[in-house]
Amino acid sequence: MSFDHRLAIGIVTAIFAVMSTPALAPAPAIDWKPFTFTSGAGDTLTADSARITVPENRARSTGRTIQIAVMRIRSTATRPGAPIIYLAGGPGGAGISGARGELFPTVLALRGVSDVILFDQRGTGVTLPSLVTRRTFGVPLAVSSTSAEAKKAMIDNSRAAAEEVRARGIDLTAYNTNENADDIDDIRQALGVERLIVWGHSYGSHLGLTYIRRHGAHVDRAILGGINGPDHRRRFPKDGDVLFARLDSLIKATPSLRAVMPDFLGTTRRVLDRLAQQPATVTVDSQPVLVGKEDVQSVIAISSGEAAFVRRLPQLIGQMDAGNFATMGRMVRDVIKNRPLGTVMTYMTDLASGVSDERMRAIRAQVPGALLGNAINYPFDDPEFQAAWGAPDLGPGFRTPIRSNVPTLFLSGTLDGRTSLSDAEEIRRGFTRGLRVDVNNASHNLYAASPALLDIMVRFARGETVRTVTLDAVNVELRGPDEQPLVDELRAIIAKDGVSAAANRLREAAKPGSGHHVTGAFVNDLVIAFARQDRAVAGAFLVAGLELFPGNSQLLTRRAEGEAAAGNTAAAIESYRAAIKADAFNQVAGVQLRRLEAPK
Repeated sequence: MSFDHRLAIGIVTAIFAVMSTPALAPAPAIDWKPFTFTSGAGDTLTADSARITVPENRARSTGRTIQIAVMRIRSTATRPGAPIIYLAGGPGGAGISGARGELFPTVLALRGVSDVILFDQRGTGVTLPSLVTRRTFGVPLAVSSTSAEAKKAMIDNSRAAAEEVRARGIDLTAYNTNENADDIDDIRQALGVERLIVWGHSYGSHLGLTYIRRHGAHVDRAILGGINGPDHRRRFPKDGDVLFARLDSLIKATPSLRAVMPDFLGTTRRVLDRLAQQPATVTVDSQPVLVGKEDVQSVIAISSGEAAFVRRLPQLIGQMDAGNFATMGRMVRDVIKNRPLGTVMTYMTDLASGVSDERMRAIRAQVPGALLGNAINYPFDDPEFQAAWGAPDLGPGFRTPIRSNVPTLFLSGTLDGRTSLSDAEEIRRGFTRGLRVDVNNASHNLYAASPALLDIMVRFARGETVRTVTLDAVNVELRGPDEQPLVDELRAIIAKDGVSAAANRLREAAKPGSGHHVTGAFVNDLVIAFARQDRAVAGAFLVAGLELFPGNSQLLTRRAEGEAAAGNTAAAIESYRAAIKADAFNQVAGVQLRRLEAPK
């Protein structure tokens, strides 16, 4: 959901605030209304939507109620199993809007087993009341994000945001994972079912584990991805070193990338050491932005769950090593200093889960030697930041290990910079019927990484036998630091020698031993960029790209789009089919293919 959309929800909620009413028991049945669910790619599904009334604070016999937004996607199975309920990450992610993106194919596949239930957790999405604030971290752009000035601005904005939401009559102490887990059980009761299949990702796995602890008798089985255990809200700094070591190994195993970045780890350390001595200042949209060591560490730590970011890390590190901080400067501004606070639920829920003294001691011991310092926990481990929100700690009992015999599938990606394989294994050991699936070179959001993973999830949800296994992600391409210089060279060739010469230069650059690292993703970006300026150039690069990467799904999609625009329907259909064969999760190609094949 965009920040503007969240603001709109906040404004509407402020006008139509939920009135103070006695706490109500969940309704015996849900009053479903027809709803058309549209994916980000344009697919549509007939679904049902509703709101469920639950107490805001179950510790009080009287008080406000809140309205949980729920959506049901009906199963296509002849005999559906227990409903599958999706628990979004964050905390603060909205389950309904979140399923419109790359999760959509997984939702489609799982409805072949059971009804899929999506909901917006308390304080998120279109659940009422909204806890969204218009404030940002508010860190001055020209200072380090860890400076005293930056810290004061962030804490002042955090305290003001909490006070603003409390002034709406909202009991912020009720926004925690225990209450969230009890909301799930109220949804279960309203559905009129005895058991649920719980599918939780990231914070959703943290929530799913809490639900198992509190309501395990009502869990048929669980699928948990990006594992975040009861005592895992604060992460180990050394997990960042593991991510960089794995990237370094991948780079060394890719000759063309190794040629342009022979020492990824060493280059990263060199960049950070230089910035520690002399921060850079770049102009972003006419504003000076300071880029220091801690700023870069925080951007990497916060963004390292995103596949596109992780794949661009060699490129970003190489750019900074060459003295180019333009891209990182924009990220420092948007990801750190001007970061929207979003929903206050994020901070109350995260901080309420807390951290054990033992884990915190281990974290502090790791900080001095960790490549990214303690950026992975920024700013949640700061006592003044915690005090600004005033979230009551759920206590040591909340963080104790979970023991369960619920059949549970634990999913992890080896290039996940947000949650670790070691934390996943720690939790799995407490499950007598726990299984692990690791996906090599997948990131935090791993559901579109491998069709084999989707097959395992569906079979597990059906109750079929699956086994612990390691899979390989498909279509993994790391981006190199030489992309921009090559773009500049190609532009110069176009101006001097013409389009054909530039396309031939691209072909030469992609040859082994050329001293360049060219990927299908890079060529796809070239085609898109030049399509806005000169279609002849874009076409020439597309032809060259398909010669070099004939199985690249994105390039095949570009070709299909061109064929469709030219009225060559049969050729467009053929190319879209090839694109889907190359990448089963290419939703854009799938939507366009169905439109072309639909009866006229």
